[in-house]
Amino acid sequence: MKTKRLCVALLLVAMLAIPSVAAAYVGSLLGIDGGIQGSGNWMTGGLISLDWVVTQNADDSWHYSYVFTHPKGETSHFILEVSDSFTANDIFNLQGDVGNVEIGLFEIDDPANPGMPGNIYGIKFDDAWGMQTVFAFDSFRVPVWQDFYAKDGVAGGDGEINAAWNAGLTLNDQDPTAPAHEGHEQYHVLAPNSYSDPIPEPTTLLLLGSGLLGSVAVLRRRRK
Repeated sequence: MKTKRLCVALLLVAMLAIPSVAAAYVGSLLGIDGGIQGSGNWMTGGLISLDWVVTQNADDSWHYSYVFTHPKGETSHFILEVSDSFTANDIFNLQGDVGNVEIGLFEIDDPANPGMPGNIYGIKFDDAWGMQTVFAFDSFRVPVWQDFYAKDGVAGGDGEINAAWNAGLTLNDQDPTAPAHEGHEQYHVLAPNSYSDPIPEPTTLLLLGSGLLGSVAVLRRRRK
């Protein structure tokens, strides 16, 4: 019994000695498995994907980075959904292949957004030219599950309307409320929002903590 107590005590000391690890989430959506839907040769001409990495900064803000890849043409604009309370003051350190940035409501009846299944209040990254668009920014808004929409302004030069969106974007879409995690959630992408649900601990610390709690529980039962 003394040996087991000593082991648990040593594990507790080791856990306290571990420095806090910033949360990090990596995810992607792909056209080949139905995660991205759309129209034109974006969907038929090859691989289309959206990849993201979301990490927590030392000042408790969040760094959001995205790579949107499609097989042909350009990216006229890319809209990333955020909370309707999001303003220009909530985004800083903007980097990447973008021109103008606009924040507001983008609606399905706007000819600039052909095929978009539902309205999006979001950040519109304009003039993001190229078959691979890379952009990043920081925000104090926490990561939650949201939608995206993108369009090709020149239609790939062949008259087709090239547009893409996550499969989870539907009319009157209800975004998932699951905590942030790696991968995707019901074909949604991580993006900043307004509410501040607790961010999950890094997986390794969770596993260690649950193992310690289990050991303590066993010792308590045996002690009785």
